[in-house]
Amino acid sequence: MKILYFHITQCKYRIMMNPNEVVVVINPGSTSTKIALYNREGLVKDMVSRHLQKELDRFNKVTDQFEYRLEMVKSALDEMLQEDDLKVVGIVGRGGIVKPLEGGTYRISSDFLEDARTGKYGDHASNLGSMLANKLSEYFDLESSYTVDPVSAGNIVEKAQISGVPGIERNRRGHPLNMKMTARKIAAQQGIAYEEASYVIAHLGGGISIASVEGGKITDVNDALMGMGPFSPNRAGAIPTRGIMDLCYSKPRKEVEALLSKNSGLKAYLGVDDLRDVFKLIDDGNEKAQLVYDAFVYQIAKEIGAYHTAMKCKADGIIITGGIAYSDRFIADLKEYVNDLTAFFVYPGENEMEALAEGAFRVIDGKELALEY
Repeated sequence: MKILYFHITQCKYRIMMNPNEVVVVINPGSTSTKIALYNREGLVKDMVSRHLQKELDRFNKVTDQFEYRLEMVKSALDEMLQEDDLKVVGIVGRGGIVKPLEGGTYRISSDFLEDARTGKYGDHASNLGSMLANKLSEYFDLESSYTVDPVSAGNIVEKAQISGVPGIERNRRGHPLNMKMTARKIAAQQGIAYEEASYVIAHLGGGISIASVEGGKITDVNDALMGMGPFSPNRAGAIPTRGIMDLCYSKPRKEVEALLSKNSGLKAYLGVDDLRDVFKLIDDGNEKAQLVYDAFVYQIAKEIGAYHTAMKCKADGIIITGGIAYSDRFIADLKEYVNDLTAFFVYPGENEMEALAEGAFRVIDGKELALEY
């Protein structure tokens, strides 16, 4: 059994590292819910509940799926916990689209839940994370439940919030969980203290967010859901203002929102939103697919270059992460644009589950205080 020592206000605490103590981690996606058990050393068990699209289509809003997903998550946890002598000491869910927040670990409150449930700031699968964690805390007789670095989290500098139109502020909806966790790993690889490192980091998946991470904080990021940055496999990114005006006057708001956040990008141009399918079209001689793909790479590279310049060209590295980072072909094409700017790192996939677990344990073990919404 390992022993951890740490200091808070000059007092020494001694925590017995019981490997049977676990936190439950819940991460809802559009058609699946990831469930995992972590102890202080890392992953103990995980499982993915898959949801058929025809089942999800029954619900008007994503958060209306709460009861449906809750029963599946309970069933999975009962199975995961039945064989081993594991004790659940905490539960953490991915934070959704809520009001702009500073990064950190938050105690899930009634106000947080209300904003997530109603979709006040956006209707997204991640909104279910806090709702499920809160309900399951009752199931395990825990006093609190937590979320870490919600989608809206970031320590955005004031000058980056100015839009050009008074009364309209630039949004900060990205992938802070994966970004900050990946930055920690790359800083360790470089031998740089995370709190002293600076990176341009691009999370490339169904949504694309590109951010500056400085001193352990996200200081600027595009709105990965709607309105800023490059287009993604199915989202519009930044588009000309006049085109937006024409669109808004020609369609109902809900239709415009669905178009820009779900039915744009590669999907709208080519009918596919998987890069592997795009490459197949290109290899079959589809010239339109080649042009749209070239624009896709170009816009991502341009955004990375803009953030590097905004950091006065002093970033310790450019980090590419997310699902698209698995594509060697894409990475090779992107490197032609940005490889000479600074050190270039590729860390495919996402570290969201690990980041959620670590954030929860930092509060449970008294290393930091939970933030309040």
